Amino acid sequence: MDKNSKFELSKQALEKMKQKYLELAKEPKGLKRTLKAVGYITNLLGIFGIRPILVGGQAVEIYTFGNYTTKDIDLVLSGSDLAGKVLIAVGFEPKGLGHSHWYHRELELPIEILDNQLLGSLDRITELDVDGSIVYVIGVEDLILDRLRARVYWKSTSDMEWARYLLESYMVDLDLKYLEMESKKPENDVFEAYRSLMAEISEN
Repeated sequence: MDKNSKFELSKQALEKMKQKYLELAKEPKGLKRTLKAVGYITNLLGIFGIRPILVGGQAVEIYTFGNYTTKDIDLVLSGSDLAGKVLIAVGFEPKGLGHSHWYHRELELPIEILDNQLLGSLDRITELDVDGSIVYVIGVEDLILDRLRARVYWKSTSDMEWARYLLESYMVDLDLKYLEMESKKPENDVFEAYRSLMAEISEN
């Protein structure tokens, strides 16, 4: 059975999820409500073999336990066209051209689909159980590399500070060999920034 056929068979589930989103909008705003919204989408897209992975600022908020805050949800997933149909069916509106920006009015929730492939390791993804729904989050090592790329390519000093925060907070559990190796790859090319940051941390 192809994905479009599954979509037709899943209309009842989509309608139920649309109502769940409206009910969710009545809950207090915050990280848990946002993650529940992502979990709902993850459950639905899983029917079609699509696994959305949470990246960007929302991932930083999770790993920093709310010390960093953002309203935006950034996802990486394959099948953005079908994902768009699912998002529309459960109450999201498209923003702009293409299938990358979405908004749920009642939840005041923006979603951006950044890419169809994770820049990082699928084996390092963190799985969060949010009231029975699974949310997939980019691994902390790859998130650090993401912040370092923002520092190098976008000259973002704040992202460098969040890379430092993550390094210091998770130092005991980090795979430093992986970080060093990945930082040297052309798609990252942030080794100098990584080495400099590690040196500063070691001095403190």
